[in-house]
Amino acid sequence: MRKIFTIFLSIFLLLSTANNLFAQDTLVAWTFPSTSADSLADKSIPINSTSYISCQYGTIGAPSYVKKPIDYTTNGSLGSPDKCGKAIGWDNGIDSTSWMIFFKTTGYTNLKVYSKIQGGGSNPGPRDYTVQWKQAGSSTWTDLTGGTIVCGNNWTAGAISGVSLPLACENQSDSIYLRWVVKSNFDINGATLLSTGISKIDDIMVTGTNITGLENNKMLSSFLVYPNPSLGSFFIENNCDAEKIEIYNMLGTRVYEKIKGIEKRTEIAGFESGVYFVQIKTKTNRVLTKKLIIQ
Repeated sequence: MRKIFTIFLSIFLLLSTANNLFAQDTLVAWTFPSTSADSLADKSIPINSTSYISCQYGTIGAPSYVKKPIDYTTNGSLGSPDKCGKAIGWDNGIDSTSWMIFFKTTGYTNLKVYSKIQGGGSNPGPRDYTVQWKQAGSSTWTDLTGGTIVCGNNWTAGAISGVSLPLACENQSDSIYLRWVVKSNFDINGATLLSTGISKIDDIMVTGTNITGLENNKMLSSFLVYPNPSLGSFFIENNCDAEKIEIYNMLGTRVYEKIKGIEKRTEIAGFESGVYFVQIKTKTNRVLTKKLIIQ
């Protein structure tokens, strides 16, 4: 019984670890809660605790640069008492007027960005934006794939969800900059954008996967069990130098073992319906486990 318990505990921990490898951490976020609606990030990892949002026209350091004031008293995407960032003066701001944030990504990969922008009501704001990125020290802004935004007078039309940041942004100790820059002089109704036009932004978030454990993640992705669920016949495919394959049933009984002559692709058949755990041990003593369902 102790052996069975140990096996299942090991399998459970391995499966839990495998699932956690895909979890995303919040590197930095602005949600503007009523208790702290200001420019500072509302949630972050320690290295981004001083990150803040700004609204600006032009390039920092240029003679034409203007930092626009942000109003944090307007209701946000969740309604009262939730708040958001609000600013005016977006007319004639193509490729110049923007919301901007900065943050560091040390120790993180697989970066994603989320945000919501609304174009105002009685004072309709900009309709068209593009999300762009640049590294610290660079003057070149690059469009994000999937970062084109067309706003309306609501929090859904101008939302982006899980847009990927490029590899160049990953694991950076220097700041990465993102901006939501105006790309036309039209308001949300298709008319000419006026100086009184309002832009509101809320729920900005950048997430990433901690690099710790990524090697195991890569190993798991090179170990396949398919089809899964199976009708009785299935394949085990490995590209991780397996030296041993074992399969356990739900009682903890080993029902299959292969040690010698392991090929990259192994076909197995004849199992009864039920839940099984396929386990591979690599030549570097890593143990990888995947769940298999036989119907």
